[in-house]
Amino acid sequence: MALSRWVVGFSALVLGACGGAAESEAEAGLPVGDTSTVEQRSEQPGGGTRYGQHRTYYHEAAKTTWAGAWHADCSGYIGQSGQVTPYYTDTYFICP
Repeated sequence: MALSRWVVGFSALVLGACGGAAESEAEAGLPVGDTSTVEQRSEQPGGGTRYGQHRTYYHEAAKTTWAGAWHADCSGYIGQSGQVTPYYTDTYFICP
């Protein structure tokens, strides 16, 4: 019984916050243009330029002794080796 009251109350809250049905562009007073000349092109998911990352960990703040590495390639694979420390450098690269 208490759960159903909660569901009804929450539903009323969500509907009130949403403001009802969305207006179309014409009803909102926005200009409606001709889309027949719009250029279409294919992009990777996420759009724009994608980057990979390589992080090298070091044993000390001077960053002279290698401790480990972390690598995220363009295919989404992540690899890690060695030890994680608070001293590191990051390198980013553009995916083809």
